[in-house]
Amino acid sequence: MKTQTTTDKQEPNGFMKFLNAPFGRFLLIGTITIFLLPPLARVIFLIQERKDRAETIKEEIRSEWGSDFMYKGLVLRIPLKNSKQHLFYFPESENTTLHVNASTKKRGIYHFPVFQSNNHTSAVFIPNLNNPNLDLSKVQIGLLALTKTRISNMGKIEVNGKGLDVEQETTAESSPDKLFYATAPFTIDKSTTQINVNTTYTINGSGKIILKGFAKKSAYQMTSNWENPSFSGTSLPNPDSFQIKKGFKSAWSMMNIAQNSKVGINQSKPYGNLSEASVDFLESVDQYQLNERTVKYAILVILLTFTVFYLIELIGKMVIHPLHYLMVGLSLILFYVILLSFSEQFGFARSYLAASIGILSLLSWYAYSVLRSLKFAFTILAAISILYGFLYVIVNLETYALIVGSLGLFAVLSAIMSFTRRLKM
Repeated sequence: MKTQTTTDKQEPNGFMKFLNAPFGRFLLIGTITIFLLPPLARVIFLIQERKDRAETIKEEIRSEWGSDFMYKGLVLRIPLKNSKQHLFYFPESENTTLHVNASTKKRGIYHFPVFQSNNHTSAVFIPNLNNPNLDLSKVQIGLLALTKTRISNMGKIEVNGKGLDVEQETTAESSPDKLFYATAPFTIDKSTTQINVNTTYTINGSGKIILKGFAKKSAYQMTSNWENPSFSGTSLPNPDSFQIKKGFKSAWSMMNIAQNSKVGINQSKPYGNLSEASVDFLESVDQYQLNERTVKYAILVILLTFTVFYLIELIGKMVIHPLHYLMVGLSLILFYVILLSFSEQFGFARSYLAASIGILSLLSWYAYSVLRSLKFAFTILAAISILYGFLYVIVNLETYALIVGSLGLFAVLSAIMSFTRRLKM
């Protein structure tokens, strides 16, 4: 389309004179921006729709491979004579080593982190066996777990140097959400004062590993190839143990003072408020979160881009047709659709670069075609390139996003105010 300039022979009518005036231009830009809100809302809805689809696939993978792993530890279980009840004894001390290998499960265009944890646990029990109601011929030692726990491999449980096969999986108590991976029943002598237990097993899971100190004294060591761990809970890693180098290495020490390891209780829930450590193996920020962050700044990007075009109108003493503003706005919204579709395939960073190059090329060509000025086309290219570059920095920042964004807007507003300070009616 041909640009209308002040040298045109045709005199604009009253309405066009109003639109060409500064206040009319502001109203025009505002109206076009409002007109762009429905397609922008559709983009936001599309991001949420794709995110929900990804969540559905993730839950399918978690249900097949395994979800959060909550470690509750080993327990000694002894039945009561002439009764269906049991007494549970928790360890005096327990030491667990976890080697966690994180990898990615892919389904279609979606991929999610999962882990396989190879664990070794050694525990010491010091039960008081003087209770005459204890049936010491049917003693079992096993691993407490939730029903959703996926134990892919369970080695023998070694009791005082003797390896016992894990014969059965039974409920630890009446609660249906608890399991007990136990040895076959064995016999111990009433005079036994200490039972040493060792076991090795493998867990498939995704999401979090939650460590709970059921023993009176618990120690955990964890190594993993995961480079972005997130630690939470009431117990954090020992300060002198934490290392990150192509993965991480950390250790925890927990104590449950209220736990009396000598006395059995009739449920598999220990005394006291337990310490808890949690390690998150989920990606802290995925492409959908980054897309959501990016589109939140869409109106700002559109308004600043329109401002650049409007300032060029003032500099070049020309009038840009309202349709040109609309086409520029639609191309800016198209950026977010391209970014979303590409990021599902190639990751956010490369997709942002590809989408930016595509839209910048389109806008530069369109600006040159409309304005017939190479200088103005390069000005628009430089301005929007800086804008997209700054936007990328903001959406990738978490802690400092607000302050960086505020300072950036202050700099932009200062530049616009400096440029327009000598404008007169």
